[in-house]
Amino acid sequence: MNAFDRDAVECEYLPLYRNYGYGTTVWSPLAGGLLTGKYNDGIPEESRLRTNGATFSSTIEELQTEAGNAKVEKIKKLTKVADRLGGTIAALSLAWVAKNQNVSTVGICIWAVRKMLTV
Repeated sequence: MNAFDRDAVECEYLPLYRNYGYGTTVWSPLAGGLLTGKYNDGIPEESRLRTNGATFSSTIEELQTEAGNAKVEKIKKLTKVADRLGGTIAALSLAWVAKNQNVSTVGICIWAVRKMLTV
């Protein structure tokens, strides 16, 4: 679940939450790094998309489409909201996921410790 991929957590799983009291574990709350803002101006040379291009070819292709450009524009707008709140787009994205009453665990994968320090 993230700002772009919400349907399952917010709609499909509602009966599980209501009827059985289940929670859910969310994976990829930063949308594979998109919600960190690091792809707002293209794909940086040191990014995992660039260094592992074959693995992330579908993501790279998506970023080059009209829908991909629309996502980046939304991220830029959310970044302005995060700035006004005194935080980062990554912190805002993680907080948004964590505040959902049906989310019990938020899983993230960080490729470099220095990146965690910027969240």
